[in-house]
Amino acid sequence: MCVTAFALVMLSANAGYASEPNAPDGPLPLKPRRYEFAGFPILGGSTDIGVQFGGAATLTRFFDGALPYLWNIDLLLSASLKDDETGFHLVQQSHVLRLDAPGLFGGEARLDARATYLRTINAGYYGLGNATAVQLLPGQTSLGRRYQYLQQEGWLRTIARLRTGTLVDLALAGNLRYEAPAAYVGSKLAADLDTRSGPAVVGGQSALLGSFTAGAMIDTRDSEFVTTQGIFYQLGIAATAGSAEGVANGELAAVLSHYAPLGGPFVFASRIFASFRFGRVPFYDLQTGGAFEPESLLGGDQGVRGVPIGRYAGLIKAVANVEVRCTPFPRFRVLGERFRVGTTTFLDAGRVWSDYSAISAADGTSLGLKYGIGGGIFIQWGEAAIFRMEAAYSPDAVSENPGFPLGIYVSDGLMF
Repeated sequence: MCVTAFALVMLSANAGYASEPNAPDGPLPLKPRRYEFAGFPILGGSTDIGVQFGGAATLTRFFDGALPYLWNIDLLLSASLKDDETGFHLVQQSHVLRLDAPGLFGGEARLDARATYLRTINAGYYGLGNATAVQLLPGQTSLGRRYQYLQQEGWLRTIARLRTGTLVDLALAGNLRYEAPAAYVGSKLAADLDTRSGPAVVGGQSALLGSFTAGAMIDTRDSEFVTTQGIFYQLGIAATAGSAEGVANGELAAVLSHYAPLGGPFVFASRIFASFRFGRVPFYDLQTGGAFEPESLLGGDQGVRGVPIGRYAGLIKAVANVEVRCTPFPRFRVLGERFRVGTTTFLDAGRVWSDYSAISAADGTSLGLKYGIGGGIFIQWGEAAIFRMEAAYSPDAVSENPGFPLGIYVSDGLMF
């Protein structure tokens, strides 16, 4: 998302904190049984989605020694409006409700459930492979809807994490979703879905899709909020079946995150993300990866920052993220609320492969790494509420906005 302007106002109601110690910069003891509530009214804007508005709220229950908390509920509601040469439009809607309950059955099980609705009238689709080009058609002076489509989807996702008494946890997940994309006349997607010349991709029909994932997780992080040391590994295999176009496919995925202190307020964080899909995969899933928690790869705020979402797609995707995080300032209070400000400096890189061929014209003959570099700030409100704002430069951002090759992201939580 290339943002031209944005503003943020934060409000909250928080109860249950212990009183501050005498030293304002000293430790801030907290009651072991408390609720934390934080709300983030958001006003944003971009050249693509127009004026964005909405809000995010999080409610967390801390109870004695339950780690990281007893339960947490997140709610995000947002929409955007834009006036262009075709009129005034509701461009994007994104709504998410999430429940995370780590303390089930005395801490032996953890349930993470999420419901999502997303509708975007200018979602990106540029074709398959690592060497997709952006070209104006004869007589065109702007890209228009050439590399866009109407994205509409609803998700229900649940992850159950079961303790085994060892370092390795068993993880099971189920996804049920409804996809209803629509291709614009004359768009790249419409051409690739054209059955007269033999479709290059599938996924143009509305479909109900169900997925099941099994795998393992290893988690030694000292904190799930702002991690300073440890690892978090997620390994999974998923199977998906759809109600249309014979969609049936599988995925092997690995997400390997590492954290290490560098001294003082600095922390080094890295992540390797790899996804291998096989079978009959719809085009929108060729843009994502992750057996447990599918993310947009390569682009967007969860992949290679600065690269537009949907810019590259294929059966194989690999992404590496490196961050140096810093929390140089002690926690402070504003109107009785506890805050901490931190910074991120990052380098992201990745590549896709359209298929399993050793050499493919769609992927090019060079190394072809896509990258983004940038930084940002994050605000930790209490313990569980984290809000980040980041800017990333990538040469690929030119394909979305030639005069503004930056991606600016407003998100909740750190990237990994």
